[in-house]
This record gives sequence, structure tokens and C-alpha cells, in this order.
Amino acid sequence: MREYRCNTGDRICGFVVCGTEDLPEIGARLVRMEYEKNGAELIWLDREDENQTFAICFKTIPRDDTGVFHILEHSVLSGSEKYPLKEPFVELIKSSMATFLNALTFPDKTMYPVSSRNDQDLLNLMDVYLDAVLHPLSLHNPHAFYQEGWHYEMESPEEELTVNGVVYNEMKGAFASPDSILVSRLNALLFPDTCYGYESGGHPDHIPELTYDNYLESHRKYYHPSNARIILDGKVDLDAVLGRIDSYLAEYDRAEVDAEIPFQQPVAPPEETCYYEISEEEDDSCKAISAKGWVFGRYDELEKNIAFTALSNVLTTSNESPLTKAVLDAELAEDLYFQKEDGMQQLYTFLVVRNIDPEKAPQVRELIRNTLTDLADNGIDRTQLHNALNHLEFSTREKDFGTTPRGIVYAIDSLESWLYGGDPAQNFRFEEVFRNLHQKVEEGWFDEFLRNTLIDNPHTADLLMLPSKELGKERRAAEAARLAERKASWDAAQVDAVVRDFHVLRARQQEKDSEEALKALPMLSIEDIPAEGGWQLNQKVFSENGCKILHQPLKTSGITYLDLYFSLEDLEMEELQEVSFYASLLGDVATKRYSAVDLGSELDGKLGRFRTGTICFGDPKDRTRAIPFLVVNLAVLESQKEDALRLTDEVLNASRFDDLTFIRNILRQQRINLEQSVVMSGNTIAAMQVTAALSARAAIQDQMSGMGILRMLQRLDHDFDKEGEALCKRMTEAGHRLFSKARLTASVTGEYDRDWICAMTDLFSEEPAGEPMLRQAAAPVDKGFGIPAEIGFVAKGANLYDACEASPDMKRAVGSGKVASQILSYDYLWNEIRVQGGAYGTGMSIRASGDVIFTTYRDPSPDRSASRIDGSGEALRRFCESGESLDKYIISTIAASEPVQTPRVEGLRAANYYFSNVTNEDLIRERREILETDREQLTAFSHMLDRVCEEAHLCVVGGPHVLEACGDLLKETEAVVG
Repeated sequence: MREYRCNTGDRICGFVVCGTEDLPEIGARLVRMEYEKNGAELIWLDREDENQTFAICFKTIPRDDTGVFHILEHSVLSGSEKYPLKEPFVELIKSSMATFLNALTFPDKTMYPVSSRNDQDLLNLMDVYLDAVLHPLSLHNPHAFYQEGWHYEMESPEEELTVNGVVYNEMKGAFASPDSILVSRLNALLFPDTCYGYESGGHPDHIPELTYDNYLESHRKYYHPSNARIILDGKVDLDAVLGRIDSYLAEYDRAEVDAEIPFQQPVAPPEETCYYEISEEEDDSCKAISAKGWVFGRYDELEKNIAFTALSNVLTTSNESPLTKAVLDAELAEDLYFQKEDGMQQLYTFLVVRNIDPEKAPQVRELIRNTLTDLADNGIDRTQLHNALNHLEFSTREKDFGTTPRGIVYAIDSLESWLYGGDPAQNFRFEEVFRNLHQKVEEGWFDEFLRNTLIDNPHTADLLMLPSKELGKERRAAEAARLAERKASWDAAQVDAVVRDFHVLRARQQEKDSEEALKALPMLSIEDIPAEGGWQLNQKVFSENGCKILHQPLKTSGITYLDLYFSLEDLEMEELQEVSFYASLLGDVATKRYSAVDLGSELDGKLGRFRTGTICFGDPKDRTRAIPFLVVNLAVLESQKEDALRLTDEVLNASRFDDLTFIRNILRQQRINLEQSVVMSGNTIAAMQVTAALSARAAIQDQMSGMGILRMLQRLDHDFDKEGEALCKRMTEAGHRLFSKARLTASVTGEYDRDWICAMTDLFSEEPAGEPMLRQAAAPVDKGFGIPAEIGFVAKGANLYDACEASPDMKRAVGSGKVASQILSYDYLWNEIRVQGGAYGTGMSIRASGDVIFTTYRDPSPDRSASRIDGSGEALRRFCESGESLDKYIISTIAASEPVQTPRVEGLRAANYYFSNVTNEDLIRERREILETDREQLTAFSHMLDRVCEEAHLCVVGGPHVLEACGDLLKETEAVVG
């Protein structure tokens, strides 16, 4: 690939270069272009990154709560003129080496991003996406609109009328969370005159109001190149990429697109009361939520944006932060936090105060205002402000987005200013902003900023949310009555038409794409995938100062990542639960030398990262082997290493657990957060429950981070007056026992500094570890967990080798099983459960241990989904008999096993493999077996899958009507809260 040095005025493939700029903070050169014929704008972040990104974004302005742009985002990817498939998006998932493939709806824009390391793959992805957004089949045929958005369902004229649709069910799941209701209502209060006052994702009560004509008009108005922003990132083949874009843009002349968003003027301080659903078993006393929102800036005020993030961290980041402490000490609430909304034309934030007595809401608001006023009058702690800024700057420079490609995040960052006519490079020039803010700390600027932003700001709104045990029943009754009334208003011909339309849609959903249409889709060949390659361990293992050391010598831009793994092999299960809670307190509680708030500030200001938690590893070759660990994760620059030694010693060896009120407050907050996570991500909890019966590792993990730890927190919260003092005494004594060299394995990613590592390991005791405990899987049970929601989540699974006679080559079964997972997840399960059933997500996975897990996400019919899962073996056999090529599934299986990784994530993955007894030979063999998967192996696996489904255990998380519909499928049910 040739090097490009674009200069202002150059013309390339219909684009003219408007300007260039070096961005040293992210190691990029930004090239800005415009397509001359129609004004489409483009930027290219030319960086040394083999992972290449393309994204096209349209400014989309909602005018109501029907979620039209969310539905458009889903449905334009359901076939296009050039690629007349039912779902080319899914075909790409099956066949691409993409490192990112999705579409995203925001309050004022819709974005279609893709990433790949492969040049041809990127061109293929671009081609499909460009044709999808500009020439979707949904403009000529409403099937995708009905499937992805909403449609009536009625099998016969005698049946009840119901509503279904993927987005409809997705948003039902979203609005099960009080947080989603809170954000939606505050948006409406703060932005009554702009698009931000509407629910861009769609409110489930209003999604069925969207007509197909309005859908068509919304696409016609906004999906035009004159309203497009295009982002390229990485070492792209510029001629080829711009040539591909040019082939689509050339047919469009310049158009006037009215996509301006007026700035919302300050509103008179409105107040609103609304309701959120809780379960019948839940205590509704003191469960009100008070929220206050403020609009405080514009998209082009990066300094304000960063300043407020730092300020809010100082005010509420810990329970000893001044604003949180004031509310908790007054015993007016159980939790308090700021949430800042980015990526909109106006910057805004809201403060959430959880679990209050509604009668005391005015008192809560008055206390908050008085506390903020005292801080502004007397001055905010400057050391804490400097430290908060240091922590933010480290994160900004580190650019660690886990397995999300940097190009995707940079694309979103650029749009946060560019979309509104601002500078796309704004968010990449941060050095001077941080330097100026540190100076302003010394000048007392933050005191006035606090006053202007949160105290005297006229652009504000208040919301009070009250719990309701009847809301769910009332909502379901109202929906049923509304639909019954609608059906009663139709004559016989209209009823027959609805039945007919539903059967037509169902027939369309069950149709297979033609061979001709499939062949038209650009795909990689299996020959494009090297037989050798993929991610492999590059880890040195040795002993140092009496401890085991793992070293990953990776380029880390001057950052050292140190992960300290302290084995908990000798602890009983009940002890592991307590240690999980104990680990979550480290760094939050006071120590011998620091108060809790000063310690948090020191950790933020002096270290890049300091986190503690628990994890469990297991050997896939021996499911009775499980090694739980307490883990300490550090990230430090060279200049921070002495501080790292000092603060690690302070936290691990000198933490105090004598403030029972402080610890109870944290316990309650963790309980609240876990309870909410079950409502929003019930599939994760359900999968933990199922796999806990399959291996000792999963059983421990469920106890430390699933329903096990939630039940412990709920019990301790209820009995804290009796058990709290003894618990805190045990935690006070835990450090000397747990933080010992005998338990420690240290993993270092980056440069290895022997003296520093020896000094670090010298911090820990010589206490010996006990004998490892014999671990067992949990007892299997088909179980349901009740949540206040209109939808549900399913997990169903068993172990391949428990359900079947042991294969002579287990690894080969897992290798072919991973290909089978791709086939079933994006063919049979996708069509049966997502397309026809309306669930937002579904899939199958197989682990190296042979655990096979099926899940569904935001599913309106878990009982139906559970039965469809049982047909997976037969579906796989039908696929094998069809003669369809395996190549695309093999390619995507390889891609799924090789995600983009930052050095930090790569180091964590290497340690995971070490503790799990996975070697390079295992990785190489599995990759080869995936590449060599054939129809015979898949057919053999399908018969094993039959047995798996027969033996599988089920867990369903869902609302009362969802669990009731499951009937005898569930042997036990219990409420998550109650």
C-alpha cells in the first residue's frame, strides 16, 4: 500500500481535500475532505493502525417518541437493491473478518460503523453498508419495517390481537429500568422545544403509532449524502476506499436537508412526578428516586465538559465525597451519583438520589443546594481537583477501550463537535485543556464554575419517581384493552387483512434467500485466511523474590500494567463471597494514614489505575479444578512507580473496616446496582446459574459475582445490625492472611523492572496458604427469577461430554462446535427467536470445557424460545444436508476468536490462559480444527447437540406473566427482590 500525503486542494475520487492537521495526542494526521457534487463531508484519521474503520453517519432529528430512526437503523440493513437478501447484515456477521460490525442510534444521529484488519473485507463491508443506507429494500417493501419495528400478530380471526417487533421488545426491556425512564423524562423536561425531548430509541407505548409512510418520509428526508459525515481511520488504502465511496455518492446532487437543531433556551424550573415498576414482593417504602438535571454548556466547550467530569468526581465519586457524604450522613438516601450525557449539541448532566422517602424530597433538594453553596463559598479542595484531572488525563492518553476498536471510538468522538458544524479534531486536542484547567484550579475558577453550573443555573428540571407494584399490571391491562378495542373497531374484512398480513410476514421470515442473491454478496474466501497465525501467547514465566511472575513484553506507550493474583484456593464458598465484598471495599474505605476521600483522591491523582476484585479460573480439561483469586490491577507510568508502592501497601495492608455505617452504605449501593443489573442483563445472570451446575469454576463465579453474591448482600443488608460488626472484624483480619507471597502470582505487561517488582512483592506477608479445597459444581435446577419487566431472558445449557459418551477427540468436537455455534446463532436461532419471535438477541456458545449455552435477550416469549432451542440439533443437520458452503462460517468463527486487543487486555488474556492451563499448542490446534471443520464433523456434533438439549437445564429471568407462561418448564421460581 502506498503512502498518502494529501494536501489542501487535492482532488481524489470526487473528493477535494479541505485541510490537514497533525494530532500528536492520538498519533494521527487528520485529513478533511468534501465530496464536490453533493457536499458529503469526510475525515480520515491517518494512523499506524492495521485495524481500519469506516463509518457513515446521518444527522437524524426525531419529532416524536415512535423511534423511527431506531427502526430505520435496524431495517435498512435488511436487504438493499444491490444485495436483495433478507438480512445482508447477518450474512456479513456469518462471513466477515470484521472486528466491529453494528449500527448505532443516538438522540440526534444514526451511525453505521465497521472495522476490519483485512483490506478486501473492509471494502466488502463498506459496499454492503453504503448500499443498505442509500438503497434499502424497506423503501419498497414494508416487511423489514414490520419485523424490526412493530406489527400486529393474530393467527386467526378468533385470537386476541397482540403487538410484536424487535425494536418494540428491545425498548420494553430498556424501559423496565428506572434509569431509562429517568433519562427519558428528564430529557423531555430539559429540552421541550428540541429533538432531545423525544425518545430516539422509541417509547414502547408510542412505537405502534409509527406508520410506514412516516418511516419512508424520514428516510427520504435525512438519508442523503448532503446530510452525511463519513469517517475513515487507520492505514486504509485511500484510493480503493474513496473509489468505493465515490461509486455510491456520484448519483446524488446537492440537496438542502433541514437538520438544524435549535439551541434549547433555559426553561422555567419544571417538576414532574412519574412512576416505575417494582415487584409485588418488594418493600416500596423509601424507594422514591429524586433526580435533577442541568444544561450547562455547548458542544464546542471541551473545557467545560472535562471540567464538569472532574468536578462531579470530586463531589460524588465516593461515599466520603462532600455531596454524597452530606446526603448519606443525613440518612435521607441510600445512593447518589452524577451522570453526564455526552454527544449532544448541548452538554447536560443529572444528579440521581436513590431510595428516599418521597415526603422528604424537598429536604433532599434543599440539602444538596446548601452543600453545593457551602462548597462554592468556601472553596473546593484543590488537591482533589488536581487529582481528578490527573486521573482523567491518564485515561484520555491511555486510549484503552478494551476490545472496541479505537477507530470506532474516535469516529464517535469526532462527531461530538463536527455534527453541529464544529471542528472534528476538537476532542483530540486535549493537552492544553488539561494544562489550563490545572492552572484554573489554583485561581479558584472551579468554585465559580460550580456556582454557574449547578447552583445559579436557570436551565434545570426536577423529577420525582415513585415505585409502583401495580404499574406493570395496569400497563398490561391497558395494552390489552387498547388492542381489544382496536380489534373491535374493525370489520370482518379488516380483521381478515390483519391475519393475512401476519401470515404473509411469517412466510417472508421463513423464506430462504436465493442462491443468486447470496452469491452477489461480496465475501472473503477461506484462502484469504492464513492457516497459521492468530493471537498467540508471548509470555515468559519465571520466579522472582519467592513469587511466580508472568511477563508479557508488549509495547505499552510507557505504561506498566501490573496485575497481582492472590490465590483463594483454600477458602470455603461462604468465605469467597465475603472476600468478593471485601475486595470491592479496598480503595474505598479509610486506611491508617488516609481518610476515605483523601485515599480516593490520592489513587486517582498518583496512579493511572488501581482496582481490586475477584475472579475464578478453571481448567477446561478438568472441570473439577477451580482457582479463585483476589486480583489487584494497577496501571502506572514510570514517574508513578514509587507512589504505586506506597499506595498499594497502604490499601492492602492498612485498610480500616471500623466504620460500620460507611460499609453498610456501600453494601446497600452494591445491592441496588446488582438488582438493577439483573433487570437489564438477565441473560448474564441466567447463564451463570446454568453453568454453575456444569463446572466448579462457574459455580464459584456465580457465588462471587452472580445471584450468590446478590443473595449474600441482601441478607447482610437485612441483618447488618446483628452481623455487621462480626463481618467487619473478619475483614480487618483478612489482609495479613490473603496478601501473602505464598498466594501471589504477579503478571507484568510492558517493560519489566526487576527492582520495582521485588519491592512490590516485599510488601506482602510470609503467611502460608492452606490446602486447596475440593470444589464441586452446583446442584442443577430449572429455575425462574422474577423481575418487574414486560420481557424476559433465557439461558439453557449442558455439558457436551456429560450429555454424551466422551468423544475420542474432545478438542475437535469443541472446534467444530464453535463453527456450529456461528451457524446456529446467525441462522436457525436468529430466524426462529429474533426474526419470528421478536427477541432482541439470541445465540449459542461452546466453551473449551464442552459447556454449551443458549441464551436470549429481551425476549417476549421465553417459553417459546426454550422449545425452539431444542430443535438446534435437527436444524444443524438440515444445514449440513443443504450443501451450503461452510467457508463463511469458518471465516467468522476465526474472526470471533481474534478480537482487537489493547496491551492491557492482551496481558489479562495471557494470564487467563496461564491459570486455565491453556497453551499455545491448544490455541494453534483449535484454530486449525476450526479451519478444517467439515460437514461430517458438524453432523456428528448435531447428534451430540440433541443429547445436550435433552439434558439441558433452564433458567428464565422475567416478569410474572413471562414466568407463568413457562409453566412446568421451571421447577422453582423466586423474586430477585423481595
